[in-house]
Amino acid sequence: MKAQGVESLPMKTQLFTSSQTMKQILTLLILSAMSFTAKCAIAEDKGRGADPDLVRAIDKILDVPGLQTGFQGVVIQSLRDNTILYERNADQVFLPASNNKLLTSCAALALLGPDFVFQTQLLTNSKLSEAGTLQGDLILKGSGSPILSLEDLDSLAKQAKAAGLKRVRGKLGFDDSRFDRNWIGNDWASDDLSSYYAAEVSGLNVNHNVIKVTASPGTVAGDPVKIEITPLLPYVTVQNRARTGKRKSENSLAFDRLRGQNVVVVSGSLPLDIAQDKSPSETLTIENPPRFAANLMQAALKRQGVKFDDEEVVPLSATDDPEILAEHTSVPLSEILIQMNKPSDNLIAECLMKTIGAVKKNKGTWEDGISVAKDWFGTIGMDTTRISQADGSGLSRFNYVSPRNYVKLLAWYYKRPNFPILYDSLSIAGVDGTLAQFGNKTALQGNLRAKDGYIGNVSSLTGFVKSKDGETFIFSILMNNHLARNAVCRTAQAKIALLLTEYKGDR
Repeated sequence: MKAQGVESLPMKTQLFTSSQTMKQILTLLILSAMSFTAKCAIAEDKGRGADPDLVRAIDKILDVPGLQTGFQGVVIQSLRDNTILYERNADQVFLPASNNKLLTSCAALALLGPDFVFQTQLLTNSKLSEAGTLQGDLILKGSGSPILSLEDLDSLAKQAKAAGLKRVRGKLGFDDSRFDRNWIGNDWASDDLSSYYAAEVSGLNVNHNVIKVTASPGTVAGDPVKIEITPLLPYVTVQNRARTGKRKSENSLAFDRLRGQNVVVVSGSLPLDIAQDKSPSETLTIENPPRFAANLMQAALKRQGVKFDDEEVVPLSATDDPEILAEHTSVPLSEILIQMNKPSDNLIAECLMKTIGAVKKNKGTWEDGISVAKDWFGTIGMDTTRISQADGSGLSRFNYVSPRNYVKLLAWYYKRPNFPILYDSLSIAGVDGTLAQFGNKTALQGNLRAKDGYIGNVSSLTGFVKSKDGETFIFSILMNNHLARNAVCRTAQAKIALLLTEYKGDR
């Protein structure tokens, strides 16, 4: 039987027409599929959840011009009955920025324990003589502590003096072997590396591996600007290209550190009449943290009267059975987490991640710490196909995680004995940490506990908030690719959290 409408056409024409018809049909099918996929994508980008009124309210908050260039992932769960009240792109992965520290915090607390401490030691390979002379080397050995301070080095030096040390005939060595020597994240932005928040990560860290550079005007216009560096050491040199400007002139001073070198460059102009309390300063990172620490340790020992026949500091390892001349023990992890999460300290997060690897695999590397942490995430029911960590802090743009995973993680901890430790480490809205100015004079102040995060075009907030009726909610709000100022994202996050403080849903 011939198809109706083409029986009178030549065979060649019939075939051609049939081919064209098939192409048209296929084109229509493809366009229809594309349209259906697009509609599904749009539908998935809208909220869902157990409370339609809440869903509509949150969707309206997120439907603002500043957020339309990007996409948002949100999950809100009640801890009263574990109901998911709202979700939007819940299983898509997002750049978390400093929300990544929640993954690091939870893994460290579970794998290292709340009582875990870091120890820093002054070791010797030989006996101290009765006259106080050490014939061999003195070694500063680190264990990866991210919070060792200048005062802690002074304490070690005083212990060494109390033990009778007066003279070192060998060298002062440093042992940073707890971690590998990959001090910089593989994908950290190069223009971040002199900034305090991108300090190098070592098995031996002091003073957060940073220096403070402060400038003040010279005596008259045209004079070089005066530069002060703390802690003061010949370890860092200065290229001072800055000059004192005339009174009421523009302050154009700039600070930087040359890549791969401990050379600080100061340029620009500083007004002659700038107020003393407005003298500009900058906190900059240093290169080679363990050598920096050893130089600071030597300076502390010299202040205690210890003399060195050879003042060179070198990498050294102690023997299998060294003498412990002095030792410093850090505060426990439960307190370190507070120092990390409230101010969002990157160095602490990176050291904790490498410490997980060192303790569990005897390899203090990012790769091993991340691998161990990921395995643990899987044991508590998180979807590890939707987690990819590149570092501990969130500085990398190769960290990815879904909002549902964050909610699962916090819900798991909520039922565990160590939950108060994690909860107390989070910033309190309107009170402290990075959320000190968030939700001021609203129902969020003193109520919301969360970890926030921000890098370019990324804004995140994950934590806990309570309603006026006493219901506790876990929430995770991850925002990527927005072109608006971060304030637009923060406003939306605050509005969503405020809705939860007023929530009275009947379920």
